[in-house]
Amino acid sequence: MIKMHPFTMILFSSILFFMTLVYSHPFYILSILIFIVLTMLFLEEKKLLKQTMKYGLFMSVWIIMINPLVSQSGRTILFKSPRLPIIGKMKITLESLAYGGNMALKLFCILLIFSFFSVMTNPDENFSFFSKYAHKFTLTLSMSTNIIHRLKLEIMRVKDVMVLRGVNFKEKNLIKRVKAYYPILKVIFISSLEGALDRAESLYARGYGKEVRTSYSQVKMKRIDYLIHGMNFILLLLLIMSIAYDVGFVDFYPTFKGFGREDMIFLIYIDVALVVAMLLMRGCKRWKFLR
Repeated sequence: MIKMHPFTMILFSSILFFMTLVYSHPFYILSILIFIVLTMLFLEEKKLLKQTMKYGLFMSVWIIMINPLVSQSGRTILFKSPRLPIIGKMKITLESLAYGGNMALKLFCILLIFSFFSVMTNPDENFSFFSKYAHKFTLTLSMSTNIIHRLKLEIMRVKDVMVLRGVNFKEKNLIKRVKAYYPILKVIFISSLEGALDRAESLYARGYGKEVRTSYSQVKMKRIDYLIHGMNFILLLLLIMSIAYDVGFVDFYPTFKGFGREDMIFLIYIDVALVVAMLLMRGCKRWKFLR
């Protein structure tokens, strides 16, 4: 399993994130998407990839469906409805469909970037790294996410116990259903207060916030981290150059403009950098000198 330094992956994921937001060229976004999918497949993270793609596809379909109904811009009309009450005439254009598909592709890519970051880093190392610079915020965020999961398990446990005692949570009457769920809220509220006191006593006993935070082990940079930092610099340089030379951008309205030669040439440079980064991440699993 490859686990990289949190700072390395923060930079790498942030660059991919901003590239996805900045570029409007679908081939540029698709290249980032393919890079993440192939890397996660090489790292044998098929289960997480499948879950993320399932949610991404669901949201993407909604974006593609809603955007042509909301945006009436574009000159290539595919469908035009008769005048409807209140709404008026509606038309679906090729440009609105293309723009919606491009936005869906961006959203899909952003979801995969977050999954990619979670795969490439260790949660404990992330907590240790962020605690050095924002220990209170990191602790609050970590406890909040943990409490949400604990509350879910606690609600399921209390609900199962109450079902065994004969409580019916499927009442058709709304008032009776509220009365059935009320004891769960009371138990969860008391349990949350007790848990908060226990965590506060634990933090106080360990001297949290008294002195500078210490740790048993330090998160160190490896050779693969330095190599990926080199790729970070190259990708950031390519991003700045593409913005300066106005490359990687496509206008969807009023008419869709074709892909320019400069766009495709610059895309090759980005693809080469992404392929090298993918080979380094895959090679780290086999080549010991990179670890």
